[in-house]
Amino acid sequence: MTKRMLFINPPVLAVDPIQVCLYAESIPFGLVQIATYMHDKGHQVDFVDMMGYADGDFADCLRPENLWDEKPVGDIKVEKMREVYRYGRSLKWLRQHLESMPPPQEVFITCCISFNYEPAHAVVRLCKEMFPGAVVHLGGFYPSLFPEHAATSGADDVHVGRYLDAEDYFPRLDLLGWIPPIWLFRLVLGCKYRCSFCVNSFYRTEVVNDPDEVASEIVRIHEEYDVPTFSNWDPNVMLRTDIVDRFLDAMIARGSPVEVKFEMGVQPNRLTPKMIAKMKRANVAYMTIPFESAEDKMMKRFGKTYRMDASMDAVARCREAGFDTSRFHCTFVVGIRGESYRHVFRTYLGVLKAGGFPTPFPLSITPSTREYKLHEKYIAGKDLSELNGHLWPALESIEQVQLYDLIFEIINQPDATQAAVLAKRLPVDAHKAFEREMAWYLEGPHRPGSKM
Repeated sequence: MTKRMLFINPPVLAVDPIQVCLYAESIPFGLVQIATYMHDKGHQVDFVDMMGYADGDFADCLRPENLWDEKPVGDIKVEKMREVYRYGRSLKWLRQHLESMPPPQEVFITCCISFNYEPAHAVVRLCKEMFPGAVVHLGGFYPSLFPEHAATSGADDVHVGRYLDAEDYFPRLDLLGWIPPIWLFRLVLGCKYRCSFCVNSFYRTEVVNDPDEVASEIVRIHEEYDVPTFSNWDPNVMLRTDIVDRFLDAMIARGSPVEVKFEMGVQPNRLTPKMIAKMKRANVAYMTIPFESAEDKMMKRFGKTYRMDASMDAVARCREAGFDTSRFHCTFVVGIRGESYRHVFRTYLGVLKAGGFPTPFPLSITPSTREYKLHEKYIAGKDLSELNGHLWPALESIEQVQLYDLIFEIINQPDATQAAVLAKRLPVDAHKAFEREMAWYLEGPHRPGSKM
């Protein structure tokens, strides 16, 4: 029986402009994939994307009319609040939009990140109110990790895990109602590592799409919709270097007519000179290279199988191969209780020394991870929405929170000179640590194989 089905991508929550920037390419690939499957089965599909996709003025998204709530900053002893903003369209807009649509028999709502559950729950409640006869499904990474919590949304069905029936379907862009400037592609799902701050090992590592078919689909979408850029959205695609290699060969064989990005993280010790050369030929323009920490003890704590010098080597090799590595997001985790200033500043300056673009991530402490267990006594009783890393949930005082606001501003600077100007506002011990690492940075660019 043909049904009318409604798919909704809810808005998310942001604390600062940098967090807005990190959301800017979070296109709902999986939701569109399921919508495509239902469409091809003959159902009538409506798609509503409430997310924002700002380009440039990210601070403008944090206007008073987008205020969502106030949330506590720091650990459970810090009795201070910070404003949190909705990034995307409002529930009022959604209500008005849905009033003009025929009522669906089924509604599919997604939520990826657990600290963004509140807007997703609000969308569920609104759909239950407006369409009392519809079956409302809530799926995505958040309900898969926390199904009992997701059930409090009032959804009729909480979907755990992947929607297997849809996995062989390439998403139809026309279902979105607009053509995005970038589209995603998948090759390898999951991760075999259990890093202390990460939940990607929830799914086992496996190939989800044939690389040759993916290359053909990229070219087709580019030719049909004129989408210029395609981004791989796999958490650790380099666990299957054979698949990456086949994909690059397939793109080269098709003339590589688009810009390709590997933005979810390329494991640096698996990025060989041969692979770098092939990426260059396949028109790969961006990569995300995880740095995480300059300190070996922190890397062991995280569960990383490489040191930061492997990350610096990877970026430097790409730089020497002709890549514009200033476009490479180089990620590292900050805001861990008890971390050293050296960990923060040497990692940041190591990114710049290698030629990358520093992309620090404040620690979002997700239940079930080792970092959650290590911080549990400091965050006990906090709601999932209060574990957003940009609220610094692990820090022990308002003074620490304010200090890390400044540190975060410093380590997001792509120019070390500007960072040094801001660093003058640091307290004496932190400023001395910055100056020591700045002297190391000023020794000159990193070369592959040189000591860190």
